Amino acid sequence: MTLREVLAHAEQRARLSSQKHGDLQYVVAASSGWSRSDLLLRLDQPAETGTQAFVEHAAQQLADGCAAEYLTGYTAFCDIVVRVREGIFVPRPETESLVQMAGDFITDQDRPRATVLDLCSGSGAVALALAARLPQVAVVGLELDPISVSCSRESALDLGLSERVRFVQGNVLATWGLALADFRSRTDVIVSNPPYVREQRLFPAHASSPREPVQALYGGTSGMVFYKRIIAQACDWLRPGGLLLLEIDDGLEEAILNLFERYGLQGGRWSPDLRGLPRYAEARRAE
Repeated sequence: MTLREVLAHAEQRARLSSQKHGDLQYVVAASSGWSRSDLLLRLDQPAETGTQAFVEHAAQQLADGCAAEYLTGYTAFCDIVVRVREGIFVPRPETESLVQMAGDFITDQDRPRATVLDLCSGSGAVALALAARLPQVAVVGLELDPISVSCSRESALDLGLSERVRFVQGNVLATWGLALADFRSRTDVIVSNPPYVREQRLFPAHASSPREPVQALYGGTSGMVFYKRIIAQACDWLRPGGLLLLEIDDGLEEAILNLFERYGLQGGRWSPDLRGLPRYAEARRAE
């Protein structure tokens, strides 16, 4: 059988949806060390021994709701590749804008040796991408989940960034003051993509990728639990003029801007994602 026939047979056997067709090709290519172009060039060549069993297994896993990135063990983010495994939230493309925005602030403010805190750092993608972009920046990621912390540290070693990026296990809602005490009033940027899905949106959000951890999505009944904690503490951790940068859910923007004002942060504003929905919010500590 050709590789094309193997793929078609596996998709049919697993009843894989058309939306997952590209995911299966991605898994096969990545697991073989190929680019997508390499895969396309090999479609009409005879499949290698063992390929059919692997492809059928991958197709069934995808049909059962497994993220493609869990099958390959990594994901691309900005200009880097980070490790992921089941139980770790897979970073989304829209989160790459946080890296761009934080990097632009550090460059524009001429803070080449900036210190950055990444709260709810998950896979470590934001922290690592920012450090890869700015070679003198130091980043600390705080994350509750021990599997995510371990995987982030492995990615830092893979990328040669472990001297400038470290990951600490801690709870943003409870213990980050103790875990990050050395950074009080010394942080140039706080960046966070916390759990923000509110209760009424949780089921459809989790159903779209059911093997991802629900705790990485759920932000409480209103979606505001993590934002309230982070914004309330931000001025204690930022240097004068420092930036707080958040990824947000649409519909929460006004509540977040109100919190900025309540806790003395200045210049609060939100900006949209590529779909035009409110997705990012930022404010600064007064000079």
